[in-house]
Parts: sequence; C-alpha cells; structure tokens
Amino acid sequence: MNRMLASIVLSETDRKALIILLIVLVLLILLIGLLGVAVRAVMHHQSKRADSMMHDVAITHVVDNPKVFRQFGFKKNNRALYRDSLYPFAIAIVGLVIWIIFNLATGRWGENPWEHFGELFFRFKWDNSEYPADDPLFVKVFGITLFARWPEAVAGYPRFDVNHIASYIEVLLWITAIAWYAYACQAYIARAFRIWRLSNSVYEKSLEGFNANAKVEITPDKPIPPSD
Repeated sequence: MNRMLASIVLSETDRKALIILLIVLVLLILLIGLLGVAVRAVMHHQSKRADSMMHDVAITHVVDNPKVFRQFGFKKNNRALYRDSLYPFAIAIVGLVIWIIFNLATGRWGENPWEHFGELFFRFKWDNSEYPADDPLFVKVFGITLFARWPEAVAGYPRFDVNHIASYIEVLLWITAIAWYAYACQAYIARAFRIWRLSNSVYEKSLEGFNANAKVEITPDKPIPPSD
C-alpha cells in the first residue's frame, strides 16, 4: 500500500496543473450554462413569434388540418428567415466593399484583415520550448497533457495600428454579420420546431374531462361544429 501511495505522489507542478484543469472545467461549465440560458431565451421568444404568425389562420380555419398547417407555417417561416437575413448580409457586403476600396487604394491585396484585427487582443506563448524546464507550460499527469501554468502574454499586444484601421472595421462588420445570421438561423429552427408541435396539438382531439353521461345541449344558434 505504501509503495502504491508513493508511486502516485504528485509534484508541485502536477498539483498546479490539476488546479488549473479544475478552474478551466468550472469556467467551461459556466460558459455552457450561460449559452444554454441564451438559447432557451431565443427559443421562448421565437416560439411566441411562431404563435403570432399562425394565430389568425388557425382561429379563422383558413388552415384546417395538420398537413396544411405545417406547409403554411414553414412557408411563412422561410420568408421570415429571408427577411431576417437581409440585415446581416447587408452588413457583410458593406465590410466587403470597404475591403475592396481599401485594397484598390493601397494595393495591399495579400494582407490578412483577420490577422490585423487580432492585434487588438492579447497574444500568448503556446510553445513549451519558450518556458524553463522547471516551470513548463504543459506537463503530463497520469499520461494526460495539462496546463502547468498560465501562458505568458507576448510583448507588444494588444496594440492599435492606424494603418490597419480599415481591417478593424471590416472584420468587426463581418463578425457582427456572422453573429446576427447565426441568431437568425437559430430563430428559424426554433420557429420550425414550434410550428411542428402546434400542427400536432392545435387539431388534437381529446376526451380529457369528458363525461358521457353529461347532458349536451344543442341550440340552433350554437350548433356543434362538424368534425372530420
């Protein structure tokens, strides 16, 4: 037993690696949780939008069966996606026009605007050879490669270069367009799920709470509606 315990004694570096791994896992769980809350909020909002889209045609019996309800709903949903996509595509085109005009004026077609945009953020050293042997960036614990320390920042970053201001604007517009379009696509999926579920529930017949012995009164001005 003592030999087994001695064989799994961790060094100070290994303990630091495990602590960093635990912190990273906690942060990852929090990030996934926040993302889940955001997705749930979008699903709820877009479900209400789907209800609004289908409300009038359902209560007026313009559509009177699940198949037609889905066909009509998906058609309206496709149109909603088209309208919602106009804005992000317009923003992306504006970014493209700025990129074309800038490169026509400067002739710097080979430069990467995304790399220029990265200058606005911290950069870190990820090569283990850049760290001393007694304080490495990565270590192996139980055969798994883990962080043994926080990576060091590269000197000189973040920085702002006036010559790259066009790249900053272009990439910012493209990121905005990508995020907006991703939201529009998620909203489209949420509405599609809601329309599918409504098509099965709106026309559903249920005997829940029905009593066959109850007296059913039918008057000429309020007849029972026909049923399929």
